[in-house]
Amino acid sequence: MPEIHTNPYLELKGLIAVAENKEHECREYLQYAKEVLVRGTVSGFVYVEIERRATVGDSDYIISGRIVDEIGNECVKAYIWELKAPQCHIFEKDTENRLRPSKDLIQAENQLLNYYHENKGSELFRNNFGVTHSEYVCFGGIIIGSHARRVRGDYEEAKKEKLIETAFMIRKNYIYDRLNIRIMHWDYILDLLKPRTSPQRQTLPEEEIGDKLIDPNNIEIGSSP
Repeated sequence: MPEIHTNPYLELKGLIAVAENKEHECREYLQYAKEVLVRGTVSGFVYVEIERRATVGDSDYIISGRIVDEIGNECVKAYIWELKAPQCHIFEKDTENRLRPSKDLIQAENQLLNYYHENKGSELFRNNFGVTHSEYVCFGGIIIGSHARRVRGDYEEAKKEKLIETAFMIRKNYIYDRLNIRIMHWDYILDLLKPRTSPQRQTLPEEEIGDKLIDPNNIEIGSSP
């Protein structure tokens, strides 16, 4: 069972702020934001596994849930996620007018593609996560870096923001959106953990809205042998 944290928001905030790599510690806090790790309307979560072992490597985080479509049909889908520490940069300076993906982002993309490819064809994987068809094995995405570490490089602030916007737009339009891959940084996860003064559900940023999801009470947790 995952560790229960007394103040997840402040604890994750502290992990994001430090200089040393805190990837493994941060992933513990995904238990409080699991609604955004699936797509569609979920009636319940089925299974979570951390560092699932495969021949090509260990997947960082996989979650499955019962997804309900617009006419009430329900199926179990599994979503594969690759995690990098909040201390990683997402992009870095290439030229004065162009960014390039960081080595950490390129590594995360390569790992995610390989883990998805292997697990999609695995009957054992589908059985473990309650998935009946390979088409229900889905890309989740990548969680990497933080707002402050979106780019490594010296730019004037307004120019830096424009370059970041363009770099994300290109990668989303030509790679991520076509494959239904999502990319988030850890500050986005942190914001989901922020205590709310209103009982109303928060509004998510437009690029990550999706359908509103139910937060079930029961979820099975697994780990690699």
